[in-house]
Amino acid sequence: MMCLVLTATAKADVGLTLTTLNVRPGGILRGHGNGSGFPVYLVPESRAPRPFRCHDNGYCAPRSRRPPGKGKPYVLLGHLRRTRSNYVSQNFAFRVPVVAPGRYQVVLWCGPCGGSLILAGSTLHGQVVKIHR
Repeated sequence: MMCLVLTATAKADVGLTLTTLNVRPGGILRGHGNGSGFPVYLVPESRAPRPFRCHDNGYCAPRSRRPPGKGKPYVLLGHLRRTRSNYVSQNFAFRVPVVAPGRYQVVLWCGPCGGSLILAGSTLHGQVVKIHR
């Protein structure tokens, strides 16, 4: 006797991965990710939000009731393209504004995720972008 079990496809987490890690102001920061219409920010590495320990053995992203806005230390890069679902993968290209040279991280704000501030990259500490003149 054979039994066939069908399960629903699990939805992927919302997030970004950068493919450009060295760029000049005015240059293009490229990557891919998902999150229909979600805002994406550049923030100095020393001021970037950090995941914290939660649920006994896990880590959670910090949360904000509202998107960080356009004020310091966050610099709005743009919004991901709107898609029919938050989980549709897409490429992005944002022009880097004039900022001081240094190490930065890219953060996505996910409203439907409880206002999570999600670092770009597949590791707990995210990816670092080096901006140089």
